[in-house]
Amino acid sequence: MTEITTLRSDEYSGPAFYVFAREGETPDSPLALTTRCGAAGEYLAYWDEGEGDRDGKGVLWARYSAALSSSGRPVGRPLDGMLHPGRQHGVMLRRYCGVCARLAQTNGGRHLHLVTDDERLESGTVRTVHPPVCLDHAAAAAMSPRLRHGYTALLVRASVLSGVLGTPCTPAGLGVRLAPGEHRFVPYTDKETLRWFLAFGLVRDLTDYEVVNPNDLVPAA
Repeated sequence: MTEITTLRSDEYSGPAFYVFAREGETPDSPLALTTRCGAAGEYLAYWDEGEGDRDGKGVLWARYSAALSSSGRPVGRPLDGMLHPGRQHGVMLRRYCGVCARLAQTNGGRHLHLVTDDERLESGTVRTVHPPVCLDHAAAAAMSPRLRHGYTALLVRASVLSGVLGTPCTPAGLGVRLAPGEHRFVPYTDKETLRWFLAFGLVRDLTDYEVVNPNDLVPAA
């Protein structure tokens, strides 16, 4: 899976992706995390956990502040490659465009993904944390430094939400210790690991696709 890196905002001149974190937006403190006890044993939680802290599979998600305009759009200089957990989850779940956060379907109901070689598994499935792009923003999206060394455009017929990218945690007294710098993929089927996992990226496996030239595609009416 593509390594998520952060570039200084003055190194980036591409489009202001909706899914990117912006300067001034910050993650919540690890001190907000604690442990709880349920029917299956202890698990990771927030001290003041509320609605929206977990996804539909029960996985805990990293909290991140949001700098938004009055219309709800992110403002500030984008940090390329640093995905905002809340915004990434929303667009990846609904398969919206990662640039504009609007519908990304083509005329045939398929979705365009720009992927790198290291996102391709040996089976041929492409595992990605990056959402699709609409045809109107495909050329602009290709300017992202993530794709600077080349990419393949895929028109995707079928995909599945396979798991999350995030950080494993362990209990530490009354609090929790995050594994520093350890970001990895955990499938939704691994319930035991996910009990102690803080997610920041929703992962989709692209399972049925064809390689295309984006310039040959016609935007949906």
